[in-house]
Amino acid sequence: MRISGCIRKTISAVISFTLCLSALTVTASAADETELPKGWLLWHSYTEYSALDSQLYLRSPDGSVETISGDFNHAMNGSFGTSPDQIIFMAMDKYTDEWDIYIRENGVITNLTAHSECRNEDPKLSPDGRYLAYKRGFWNYSMNDFMYDLVIRDLETGEENLLTMTADEEAMPCFSADGKRIYYANFEKGIGSIFCFDLEANEIYIIYRGYTISAYYPVVSGDRLYYTRWYSEENRSDKIICHDSRGDNPLPFNSPDYDCSDACPVDGDKLVFSSTMNGDYDLYYYDGRNVSPLSELNSDKNELGACFYSYDRYLENSMTKGDINGDGELNVADLVLMQKWLLAVPDTELKRPDGADLDSDGIIDAFDLVRLRRELLRCSGEGST
Repeated sequence: MRISGCIRKTISAVISFTLCLSALTVTASAADETELPKGWLLWHSYTEYSALDSQLYLRSPDGSVETISGDFNHAMNGSFGTSPDQIIFMAMDKYTDEWDIYIRENGVITNLTAHSECRNEDPKLSPDGRYLAYKRGFWNYSMNDFMYDLVIRDLETGEENLLTMTADEEAMPCFSADGKRIYYANFEKGIGSIFCFDLEANEIYIIYRGYTISAYYPVVSGDRLYYTRWYSEENRSDKIICHDSRGDNPLPFNSPDYDCSDACPVDGDKLVFSSTMNGDYDLYYYDGRNVSPLSELNSDKNELGACFYSYDRYLENSMTKGDINGDGELNVADLVLMQKWLLAVPDTELKRPDGADLDSDGIIDAFDLVRLRRELLRCSGEGST
């Protein structure tokens, strides 16, 4: 494998941030708190990590909040898969007292790593929901400590492969938007760096090397990579960095006087994050200009690890694949319409072009037409049985 260089209690006021030339000024406003866009929000809450009392919560678009519970304790680090009905998280098995990876699909919870005799943590699903990346730890008797590596599992076949196998601790993996890369934190002697594993090239790239300033918690949104980093070697307050084609860009609400971490992208520049600006960790929402506490969700505990799934994305994914005339059904009319469109017949319009890319390669072509024909035949066969 070749390595190459590359690349926090409830308050009623809204915290507004104004960037004035060289200084960031924080002022309190009497305005109402900014509301989150419509969607689902996951997060966990605990008194402190060592208390092993973490609870995982899910807020739905109607504002209701559910505690995700089962035969486990200390649930945390939840994230969504291909829909809000698919949730992956880590928790401690009630019976074996081991850290395991759990998946909840349509309300049914399954332990994916039961009786593994390993510590299984930091799970993330690939964009298509087929692959699971997570951190696995086993006890090394010669070192008298845990050794951690990254594992990727094919959820269809059950096949697992080690992505890393070094003396360093690899943790917190997350897939790129196209599923071709995995970003993660690499800890060497307790200092974290942000690495990228290219799954196609089988290469590791360095995004940020933390020689003395630690970095961790990578999360992807489109072509943006967010991660958390210390201010300096001397000041270990956390700040959130947005890494993109322009390089590393600290977000405007960061402060050397408190922690800002666990970036949760919402839409564009908007995100939820955790901060200690008012004491313990609370959830805050940044709308691109102002920061507001999510007071309805915050408590006297620490709120961390947020993940958001937008309602718009839910509606888009709920549409019938191949329904390109927008009638809500997949039928022969869609096939005829695509044929005419591919032949450039004048005045032919795809009402839902996003439903025409059936092989998800970003191009609408004859291959999609073949898949559409196959899907019609499959649906016709199911209807006749």
